[in-house]
Amino acid sequence: MKIPTDHLFQLIHAMSAAEKRYFKRHYASEKSITTDLFDLINSMSAYDEDQVKNSFPDSKVHKNLKVYKVQLTDIILKSLISYHSKKSIRSKIRIGLEEIELLMTKQLYSLAQTRIKKVKELCLKYEELEYIFAVLFYEIMLSSFFDVQLKDTEYPILEEFEAYTDKIKNTYRLKKINFSLSDHSNNTFSQKLSPDEEKSYLSILKEETKRAQKGDLGFNEQFYLNSSLSLIHKLVKNDQQKEHEYKKKNVELFEANPHFKDNHSSYFYAALYNFLISCRKLGKYDELEQGIEKIKLFSKKYPFLERNLIFVYYLEIKHHYQNKRFNILVEELESTVLKHIKKYGQSEASIPALCFIYLAMVNMVLQQPQRVQFYIRRLQRMAKKLDPSFAQFFDILELISHYETKDFQIIQNLLTAFKRKVKKQELEDTFYADMLAFFTALLNKQNYKPQLVKDLEIRRNEVANDGLPNLLTAFILPDWLYAVENEIPFGEAVNRR
Repeated sequence: MKIPTDHLFQLIHAMSAAEKRYFKRHYASEKSITTDLFDLINSMSAYDEDQVKNSFPDSKVHKNLKVYKVQLTDIILKSLISYHSKKSIRSKIRIGLEEIELLMTKQLYSLAQTRIKKVKELCLKYEELEYIFAVLFYEIMLSSFFDVQLKDTEYPILEEFEAYTDKIKNTYRLKKINFSLSDHSNNTFSQKLSPDEEKSYLSILKEETKRAQKGDLGFNEQFYLNSSLSLIHKLVKNDQQKEHEYKKKNVELFEANPHFKDNHSSYFYAALYNFLISCRKLGKYDELEQGIEKIKLFSKKYPFLERNLIFVYYLEIKHHYQNKRFNILVEELESTVLKHIKKYGQSEASIPALCFIYLAMVNMVLQQPQRVQFYIRRLQRMAKKLDPSFAQFFDILELISHYETKDFQIIQNLLTAFKRKVKKQELEDTFYADMLAFFTALLNKQNYKPQLVKDLEIRRNEVANDGLPNLLTAFILPDWLYAVENEIPFGEAVNRR
């Protein structure tokens, strides 16, 4: 029984080589079943529950695998916490606070004051302001021992409290704006803003642009401000160039503050990925290619980010396809993408499906019909997990593939099956039914092909907001209809257009 996603498998494969060595050295033993389980899962390229159970036929693992997986997960987490102790900034701060409390309890106030200074410097350098209040609390306690001459009207530490509180409040205010805009941007159905929302965001744009010009914002404030302004230019101003500029500002913000890359690696990854999308939209291909290599190298440094590379691979596939670099796709990228999808159990997700569509089209261009059918079979298996429009799209893609290889009898058999689906699901008045009728007319060879193409394009424009015509238009239909009209192979049509 293959499980596409398994938390223990994901946890082990998210560990770096150094983390695994630390686990084997400090938390494993030769006679431990959990160690054997770790080694087995670590050796797998994809999780297989049956394989795991069958590897322990005479032990309790076979019957109680779930229990041992929980135990191993707990041990790995303890190992990771120990390994990263004082390696991440937040870990250093938390442990520093515990050390301060211990020194205060022992009444070693001078040592405590030294530790407070170091921890406070960390909090400020990395803008971990949520921890600064605990540091200031200890400073207030120490002031009663060291600053005995302090006047009643002098409260410098309390003034710091107020300043840092304002910083945090502003950061969360900008976060709220950013998240609200992101929801609109990610939701196709609610992407259009109301007039009141547009007015509100334009006011924010004006006010925050002025604030940014003063140059007194911290890193986190600037990051969320850039993100918000980028989305306002996208959703309200419809200005792709300005949207791009603010996305680029966020990448430059990290580049100017490299210590934040390590402390907020996921945020840098997201900022760089958003910038890459913008580069592709605007045709800034040099920046796109440089950014793709940069994000791949960065992911190697942080293995837990590598599973997200499927989004980058999709950008790269689309980029090479649109620039007609078909040989690069099949010789350098195709096998890498397939290995990645298998390793991370992503074969049922939407982005891998989009990758498979392009890979099917690439192989259609290169006239590799067996590879085309390989991807179409995989897409058909994924159809149930996706929007219904995708299932219809995969049917049409299969018909197109057989039309390219002139397997007309296969097309006829498929049309018979697909037309039964139309009747069963009451799809008579849909673009799916129109496409089946188009193929039927092509097989009859009684109609003038340019007129058939023209009629279909008129119908497509009438139902432009439906899922299927949008998918077909986005991927394959314009090029293929051009091929049909001019009676040339699909690959030739792609290279001409």
